[in-house]
Amino acid sequence: MVSYSLETGAPAMAIAEADWLAAWPAWLASCRALSTDHHPHHLAWDAVCTESIFLAPSRGEQVRAFFARNMDCYRVLARDVASTPAAGAGSLPLASDTGLMTGYYEPVLDASRERAGPYVVPIYRAPATSVTASRRELAVSGQLRGQELLWVRDPVEAFFLEVQGSGRLRLTDGSWVRVAYAASNGLEYRSIGRWLADQGELPAAQVSQQAIRSWAQNHPQRVREMLEQNPRVVFFREVPVGDPLAGPVGSLGVALTPGISVAVDPRFIPLGAPLLIDTRAPLSDAALRRLALAQDTGGAIRGPLRVDWFWGLGPDAGEIAGHQHAPGSVRLLVPHGVAPETLL
Repeated sequence: MVSYSLETGAPAMAIAEADWLAAWPAWLASCRALSTDHHPHHLAWDAVCTESIFLAPSRGEQVRAFFARNMDCYRVLARDVASTPAAGAGSLPLASDTGLMTGYYEPVLDASRERAGPYVVPIYRAPATSVTASRRELAVSGQLRGQELLWVRDPVEAFFLEVQGSGRLRLTDGSWVRVAYAASNGLEYRSIGRWLADQGELPAAQVSQQAIRSWAQNHPQRVREMLEQNPRVVFFREVPVGDPLAGPVGSLGVALTPGISVAVDPRFIPLGAPLLIDTRAPLSDAALRRLALAQDTGGAIRGPLRVDWFWGLGPDAGEIAGHQHAPGSVRLLVPHGVAPETLL
């Protein structure tokens, strides 16, 4: 369950002026999606997005003032029915304002259109009919034979491409393509990092993409066993690279902005909405307090306070994303007088 607690006055969160200003282009991108006639809630967002078009802020304080002037701030609370002690009728489930914050990125891989040389690991397109078999079952049955979209070298990198949901691939002729999420087999995502920790293969506190890659290199005979712990399979479609400086297109239909765009669970957080997030930065563990935009979703992003930060393209972004794993809180900004529940 989720509830939203209206906060009065300015939120008690010290966001840097540069971070306010950096988020403005991403907010305008959200508005391009939120204010279209086919968006189910465009009437709620129309006035605030229209005002945004006529602003060209040059200082962070102008962005902060805009949101304070036009939006209400709600603290997002996750309510746990299962852990609520027995009480009289009408008692509310216990509430928490803290959830898990992780990171993701756009991988860069070498690939081939043909199975040749070192390119022996398939990236699959979505089959014409739905698939519900697990990763292990699909490998044994050969049900996906003929659905190969591209071929890459490393099964672990192919797996991480599935986890990220999009990627940029350099083909053997030197050209580039992007692949984007097309569908899945519908099964629940399970963490291979958690499996490695449960098996005693990695300390739980040290699980990261980098640690998983290292373990796989040292245990090549067990890579398939590890990958098959996650039954979920993601299928891809090829999309144009477009602007090489822009991020991949998220679920909202706009290009993602590194360090600003986040993936959320749209059952609880409206896609496109601005969020004030308070968590810890990856690598440094310093405070990370920013205005972020809910512009994407993910198969493993489930719950009112589950947030996945997009950090950009390539291995440097992957290093940041792979080390982000910290608690955090979320405040949701919605136009004045609009109840958050009506935007879902």
